[in-house]
Amino acid sequence: MHDAAANCLFGKEDQRFSWGFPAAMRLTHSITKGLAMDQKSAPLADALAAIEKRPVVGFGAPGHNQGSAIPGGMKALLGKRVFEADVLTPKGLDDRTEGKLALQRAHEIAAEAWNADFCRFVTGGSTQSLHTVMASVAGPGDTILIAANAHKAERTYALATGLDAVVVPVQIDEAWDIEHGVEPQALGAALAAHPTAKAFIVVSPTYYGVTSDIAALATVCHDHGIPLIVDAAWGGAFAFCEGLPDDPLTKGADAAVYSAHKTMGALAQGSVIVAKGDLIDRQRLWMAYELYETTSPSVPILATLDATRRDHALNGEQMWNGVIALAEKVRRKIAGIARLRVFGCDHLPPDADLDVTKVLIDVSALGVSGYAIDDWLYKHHRISMGLSDARHILAVLSLGTTRSDLRKLVRGLQDLVKQLGSDPSILPAISPVPGIGTLSVDMAMPGPAALYGPAEMVAYEAAAGRVAAEMIAPAPPGVPRLVPGQRITAAHVAWLVANRDAGAFVMDPVDPTEATVRVVQS
Repeated sequence: MHDAAANCLFGKEDQRFSWGFPAAMRLTHSITKGLAMDQKSAPLADALAAIEKRPVVGFGAPGHNQGSAIPGGMKALLGKRVFEADVLTPKGLDDRTEGKLALQRAHEIAAEAWNADFCRFVTGGSTQSLHTVMASVAGPGDTILIAANAHKAERTYALATGLDAVVVPVQIDEAWDIEHGVEPQALGAALAAHPTAKAFIVVSPTYYGVTSDIAALATVCHDHGIPLIVDAAWGGAFAFCEGLPDDPLTKGADAAVYSAHKTMGALAQGSVIVAKGDLIDRQRLWMAYELYETTSPSVPILATLDATRRDHALNGEQMWNGVIALAEKVRRKIAGIARLRVFGCDHLPPDADLDVTKVLIDVSALGVSGYAIDDWLYKHHRISMGLSDARHILAVLSLGTTRSDLRKLVRGLQDLVKQLGSDPSILPAISPVPGIGTLSVDMAMPGPAALYGPAEMVAYEAAAGRVAAEMIAPAPPGVPRLVPGQRITAAHVAWLVANRDAGAFVMDPVDPTEATVRVVQS
């Protein structure tokens, strides 16, 4: 009976996506496909609340047994309820066969909320989500196109699986020394040079809140019969507020990845995968999800993803209009501080949009680095910026940002400018740093061969002309400036040394002192 119902609701085309899936999931689709979801419902949060009221007597994991054994000091620090909520999805949140369909219903409701055909909650962050989507479209030896400002997650997956990751140039804003999105012409040229590419991944919005022309990029991709995948880690709320840029699925993207923990309120590592249309095989996407998701996902993370979706579906417009109003106000105040510039809509490239809740501040006129300012604000005002680099700091406003937070930020910046005016020596002066536009990508050999082959360590200053055997991705934003197999140029050396000396933090290198870099043995 369930299969017959599924046939009626799926139709022949969609029916193929249910073949081979667990009976419980097929039943979920047969019940929910084509029917309106109740966005007021949060199946995971509700199931977690129920189990806390009526605990399960468990003889499996987790070993703390809903807080019966809590590591020393953690009860006082975190509270017992954190451990009471830390159960598993089967034999805990749900029964052995997940017969209550709590997780499955949560995915279906979220898919409708984001206007998608497919949705999955991920507990390993958007890095895991991106790996999952990439696995659904390309295999070892295949070519995939990736925007030059993509996060290290995309490059690490390509290295680990033997994908040929071809970099597509992005727009360089020389006036601000930042990277924007990909122009359709650049994508078209990349596809002409690599016609067998399986997909294109673009970052939109960027870390600085700038979007690409997703509709135009989708058209280019679709004309070549490949999907457009959007790393929208910072844009998960776009679908729920008119005052934010357009959600990528509404502009023709085939899949998107959102970090719901970054600004939307979910616990850290909470991410969402959505897909729409037929260019991505949803069965393969499903299998990739099962391949990478842990068999013991964090229920607290899942529950907060579910509740975050509910809050946004019901009140996203109101919630984010409040954040936008705060952002506009703090932008005006910071722009009024002497020698500080704030990136705004009048600085955008053509056909781009701006998420104004990302407040990028150019501090170069102060003669000190953004790194030093970030450290000074933390030391003297307990303010931690979302990003700092040689000439910028970035304030990311989210649902949790308060008026008090922003008053402290403005006062901290005012104090900084005043203190520097009185005594410029309180922070080290910075020499001019090479622009981001000086960097190029020239792959001298396959990445896996460089990563796993014989290597040696050389000083940064002696690395020009060598081939990188490790990844160098200053974070944030975590964009690789060198990857295994890439030819290191004199420009790379100059940029890396200047940023290192200015205070950049690089999480990747074998040598944490950043004195030497791993290169292919000569």
